[in-house]
Amino acid sequence: MKLVNKISLWFIAIFIMITPISMYIAYNGIKRELDKSEVERMKDVNDRVARQLTLGQKPDAYTQGHPIAITSVATLPSQKTDIITQSYINSNLKRRECKMFVNSYYKIGDNNYKISSYNFVTKSNQILSGMLGALIWKLLLVIGSMSIAARFLSKRLLASFRETMKVIHTFNLKQKEKIQLPQTSIKEFKELNSFVSKMTNKAMEDYASVKEFSENASHELQTPLAVIRSKLELLSETNINASQAQLIGDMHNAIDKLSRINRSLALLTKLDNQEFETDEDVKFCRIAKDALAVYDDWISLKNIEVTTHLDNNIALRIHKTLAEMLVSNLLSNAIRHNMEEGQMEVELTQRKLCVSNTGPAPEIPTKELFNRFKKSNQCDDSIGLGLAIVKQICEVNKFAINYRYQNGWHSVSVYFDKNDKELQSKMILDKEPHLV
Repeated sequence: MKLVNKISLWFIAIFIMITPISMYIAYNGIKRELDKSEVERMKDVNDRVARQLTLGQKPDAYTQGHPIAITSVATLPSQKTDIITQSYINSNLKRRECKMFVNSYYKIGDNNYKISSYNFVTKSNQILSGMLGALIWKLLLVIGSMSIAARFLSKRLLASFRETMKVIHTFNLKQKEKIQLPQTSIKEFKELNSFVSKMTNKAMEDYASVKEFSENASHELQTPLAVIRSKLELLSETNINASQAQLIGDMHNAIDKLSRINRSLALLTKLDNQEFETDEDVKFCRIAKDALAVYDDWISLKNIEVTTHLDNNIALRIHKTLAEMLVSNLLSNAIRHNMEEGQMEVELTQRKLCVSNTGPAPEIPTKELFNRFKKSNQCDDSIGLGLAIVKQICEVNKFAINYRYQNGWHSVSVYFDKNDKELQSKMILDKEPHLV
């Protein structure tokens, strides 16, 4: 919900909350003033009649046609005036009426008199009915005016804020120019722009430093590794015994593994830095077929039975290099962790890529397999970065990964849509789902 709409709703909610209180206060005030005014008017009428009686005049001329009654009383009460309100049903109008009596007591000569006058007054429900009608119109006017004011505020006062958000959305760490934010006269937006400007400048500087360091480190490590490898090759050509040859072979394997780790970490750094953006589609089916052809010798060496189901004409918006790495890492992982004369299935549809293989149950919690340097078998020659790279590639391209181990089969599925219904149903059915 937009900020201006939320503010409008808060104002309307506050208005609705305080309206009953204000109505109660207004009702009591209006009722009190109406009754007070009517009482004063009838008291004034009673006083005039009393003055006529005092002067010895007949009050008929004044009381004629007025609801006034003059009666003699034996004694005067302690209060000179009393007020009585009565409610009754008007049979002619078929509605309830409210009548107010004002009784005034006077001593005129040797006689005591009660002069009474009455009038019909406005009932409470009539006042409330009128107030409710006014309230409805007031509420409609408030909502309408708030909606118009909100649109005006959104267009004028929040224009600079929206421009700032657009600039932030288009901000890229790889750009070399500093971010340019719109000018504004609002203090809070000025502070926001100042903070955003400082943070983006610092982020660009840190990104450049980390990028330079990782590239330099990756490049510089290759040189000593190449030197060590060449020296070991020269050493292996000399007269050495079997145990020395075994040690040299182990060192060769360690250097190869270190080289793979270096390349994988450099790749992960580039993925973190969003360096594989693309605006073109690739034929994912062709990449999958080519990757299977590359691993054909390795598959034959382990006598693995492969079953494939690859749909044609599958185009995805993904960098070609990342697509090749994604398929390659999934296939190599399925071959490496498979058993001799095992089985492997590769399925590619418009919705997902699923690579399944037979193999022993994982020795660590399956949710940790996508973490860096986590392996199902710690004695394996894997460097523990293959699935971490797959996970990072999927995050960059907004794919989803689901891992399952069931009935001796490992299955890693990459869904090209995070909201895929099949994926959601699997998450519900799995007792311990592992979604990345």
